[in-house]
Amino acid sequence: MKPFLTSRASDRALGLTLAGTALLLSAAGPAVAQQADDSSSMIEEIVVTAQKRNENMQSTPIAISAFTGDAIARKGLSDIQQVSRLAPNVSFDFTAPVSGASNAASVFIRGIGQQDFALTTDPGVGTYVDGVYVSRSVGGVLDVLDIERMEILRGPQGTLFGRNTIGGAISIISKMPDKEFGGSLEASLGNYGRRYLRGSVSLPLGPDTGVRISISSKDKNGFVKSAYTPQQKPLLGGTPLTDLGNENRQAARMVLTHAFSDRLSATLSGDYSRLRENNAGDRLAGITGTLADGPLVFAYNTFGSTPSVIPVIGNDRYTTANYYTGTDRTYATGPNGSSIDAWGTALTLDFKASEQLSIKSITAYRKTTGSFNRDADGSPLVITETSNYGYRHQQFTQELQAVGDLVDGAVKYAAGLFYFDEKGSDPLIVRLPEVVGTIYQDVAEVRNKSYAAYAQATWMIVDGLSLTGGGRYTKDKKRFLSDQYIVTGSASPFLFGGAPAGTLIPLVPRNSVASQSFEKFSPRLSVDYRMGNVLLYGSYSKGFKSGGFNLRYVAPRPSILSFAPENATTFEVGTKIDAFDRKVRLNLAAFTTDYKGIQVTVFENLGAPVTLNAGDARIKGVEAEFTAIPLPGLELSANLGYLDSHYTAIRANPALVSTPEQILSLSTRLPKSPEWQGTLSGSYTYTLESDAKLDARADFHFSSRYANDALNSRFLNQGAYQTLGLSAGYAAPDKRWSLRLFVDNVTDERYIVSGDSNYGIGFHEANYNRPREWGATLGFNF
Repeated sequence: MKPFLTSRASDRALGLTLAGTALLLSAAGPAVAQQADDSSSMIEEIVVTAQKRNENMQSTPIAISAFTGDAIARKGLSDIQQVSRLAPNVSFDFTAPVSGASNAASVFIRGIGQQDFALTTDPGVGTYVDGVYVSRSVGGVLDVLDIERMEILRGPQGTLFGRNTIGGAISIISKMPDKEFGGSLEASLGNYGRRYLRGSVSLPLGPDTGVRISISSKDKNGFVKSAYTPQQKPLLGGTPLTDLGNENRQAARMVLTHAFSDRLSATLSGDYSRLRENNAGDRLAGITGTLADGPLVFAYNTFGSTPSVIPVIGNDRYTTANYYTGTDRTYATGPNGSSIDAWGTALTLDFKASEQLSIKSITAYRKTTGSFNRDADGSPLVITETSNYGYRHQQFTQELQAVGDLVDGAVKYAAGLFYFDEKGSDPLIVRLPEVVGTIYQDVAEVRNKSYAAYAQATWMIVDGLSLTGGGRYTKDKKRFLSDQYIVTGSASPFLFGGAPAGTLIPLVPRNSVASQSFEKFSPRLSVDYRMGNVLLYGSYSKGFKSGGFNLRYVAPRPSILSFAPENATTFEVGTKIDAFDRKVRLNLAAFTTDYKGIQVTVFENLGAPVTLNAGDARIKGVEAEFTAIPLPGLELSANLGYLDSHYTAIRANPALVSTPEQILSLSTRLPKSPEWQGTLSGSYTYTLESDAKLDARADFHFSSRYANDALNSRFLNQGAYQTLGLSAGYAAPDKRWSLRLFVDNVTDERYIVSGDSNYGIGFHEANYNRPREWGATLGFNF
């Protein structure tokens, strides 16, 4: 389906009209308002569970940003990426480089994260849904579907959250059933064919039992047009190519609660997500098709090019002049589609053993299946087309927690045991130029297990002064089975040392098996002092990210290539201040992190993405979060993040210097680590004489320049940019219905969020953010 407006000029005009409407509502507010909204005269208190117990966020000695579901709704936010912009030093993108899928998240906190979605690599930021660890970005929970609260914890969380939280953790808490019948329904329409629908209903089934059901559907057209679209023939699975960057995803969730007694209760939840989309909006950024900076493209242009299939192009040599199309167009005609199904279930048992001790059991299972097809070269030629045609992943987790207090409440503690078991498979076909050949990865199976025990205690030494200490012991066991080979093409004698065309060359010995074990102790120590509404704290913490194996190869290797764990040690000081009867809030944090064994993904040889340990770095930073309500109904907020990240040591590896431009040095910047980034927000709410409410909101986000890949490719480096979002809303007196108008990216700012810079093959592709979007959201409560 085409966007509502096909003219970019018309789109701009209507978008600015909506922006003007939002501003007019804001300006007209005092004239039509009976009074400012007195209910918004204080900053809300948020209860968080960052330390496995319910605590006021302002009393928790951790750098944490938390947002309630109601606050997220008031801000008009619909996914985690939008919410993450309200926290300093956080980067969240829906598309990880290499994947092409639009549901493989790339998350960075304080310059630490993960860019490759492969089953053999782990995230640097852990994602948790109702206490359940979601280990893989593919099929992860990316929609803010009926949530009670979202917490973003910055810095290593190894003690209480465990492995692969070296940069931080994102914790999502779902809404539980209400004691009374009720629900909501929300529909959103806008340009690019936006059709969003979500709803939830809470059903009491008795005095001790309740159920809550939530559904969501998102449908939106893509924004990257195909400049040349012959008949589409996907490799295996996927959908025919239309516009890239579209949305077509549905989700459902059910939560059932039952109280067996005053001491024992159970929560059973289940969720399902379905995604059928074209790929993210990648487009060609450049070509370096020389023998040194792109041997695969050099081979095609030398041995395989013919008269062009595009009439205006005289030949089909793979060059920038022939196939570069700009920001929102592509010549890609190969398979470009993602098909993902994910579901999970969890059972939580809460037992109050005594007034001083609570025990919790969380048992969970998740499964994801999918296929992802990708034309990576941005042309109608067969330079690189990939098909992950049978992605499969399943995980089982079991956690036991004991939370309590001793010595008349002077000592509070949390302890637990954790077990994790996952297995998965990711077979792959890579079509290269016919003169080169085709890669087959018939087997790519992982089986990983993790065991952990942890404990943390906080001792109130004197009134206001507390000392916290804890640690976690983790042992990981990993196993990888691979069968990968290439069937060579006509240029084989040139590329593969004399082997004739049609030769089957194993890239690792057939059915290779590799296994490794990793173990680590992750301590945490902190001291905090509270004076009224002021909290001062200092902390020391360590975290680690597990090692693993490389999934993909192009050049033959004698065995499966592995990489070692990452480790981070962080010292942090901070303060949290509430002042003027909670009309002003200021949270500050300063930290320094020694980051060792950094895992990076680079392209070597003929273009295979390889993960290796690049070296060590030091990351220093400052974070500030400010909120003020100078007048009833008027809220001003800002967050600011500063990062100084640089390598301190580089480990020798040929893959880091394999081409003239592919060099990692001490001056290389860590990816997704802008020196400055932040968001300024303002909102005003008026209560009319009828008790209806009008509100207007503006969000201004800015970022300094940053690199999008480990080697700082000139094709992917992003300069400084700013974006602006505006919205205005009306809520009926009885809160039965509401209407919100919005414009995202008002100035139509475009910037690179991810991409591949593949000097091994010779192509470079970039994925930009979405253009300006506008729409209206109508909501009903019952």
